Amino acid sequence: MPDDLAPRGYYEGLTARSLMAGWARRESSAGSRSKMQTHVWRAAEARAALQEASKFVGTDVAERRNLIMVNPAPGNAYATTRNLVAAYQMIQPGETARSHRHTPAALRLVLDATNDVYTVVDGKRVDMTPGDVVLTPSWCWHGHANEGRETAFWLDFLDVPFVRHVEATFFEHHPEAFQRPTERDAAFRIPLATVLAGRTDMHSIEIAKDAMPTIGLHAMLLPSGSVSEKLHETANNLYAVVSGTLRATIDGQADEVLARGDVLAVPARQGHVLHGVEDATLLRVTDEPILAKFGLLRHA
Repeated sequence: MPDDLAPRGYYEGLTARSLMAGWARRESSAGSRSKMQTHVWRAAEARAALQEASKFVGTDVAERRNLIMVNPAPGNAYATTRNLVAAYQMIQPGETARSHRHTPAALRLVLDATNDVYTVVDGKRVDMTPGDVVLTPSWCWHGHANEGRETAFWLDFLDVPFVRHVEATFFEHHPEAFQRPTERDAAFRIPLATVLAGRTDMHSIEIAKDAMPTIGLHAMLLPSGSVSEKLHETANNLYAVVSGTLRATIDGQADEVLARGDVLAVPARQGHVLHGVEDATLLRVTDEPILAKFGLLRHA
């Protein structure tokens, strides 16, 4: 081996000069497997934890009262999958979440909300009802409000890990603590029930393709007894259950059963199949568009 033939102190000298011998790398660059892990987060557990947090964390002091889904991969401290992060968020009656904007793109999947819950996107009110996907594309001002009498609870998905990786993160607070809406607009609201209306068989429909260039979104219908085709690709996937129950079979893992509000992370190169237990509607959130743009999206 070349290591055995090197003069004493040769490699230490390279390290001192911020150099590394490519022939002596300990980690292979060919066919590497994702270090991220398959994992499930439970909505009931997150909701209870956020309800407790509401007693001591107000939206007046927190940018967002949310719980980030941190992948348990060794060394990971933030991301849910390699390029995406997800979180559970809660806003109590009478609260607002301050308005800001950032280069990472974001979206919400509403789990619990009344007619008096809304997001303000660039000054326009976007109503939030259960089953809605609400978009806040890159650099759009956005804040949230709950003017009703019941707790609002939803899922957030963002491409923050990817934007941080390319060092393109910018963030600004709105000049007003909360940007009050001047009109209503449904352009950033996608009711999944409407997208899937009339469908009774297993189906997957891509949504918001032009609005979210780094995040792929798919509304999925998985009737009871149906089984999806096995997906095995270089992209990372997050599955959020909107209604019903499903079972996921993942390579090398025990089956996971997911109910309403639960989120499943399936990292790159993990083959997986979804089984409908009770008629299930779900949202698939993926970084496929990023890999596709660079010719790196591959299916096994």
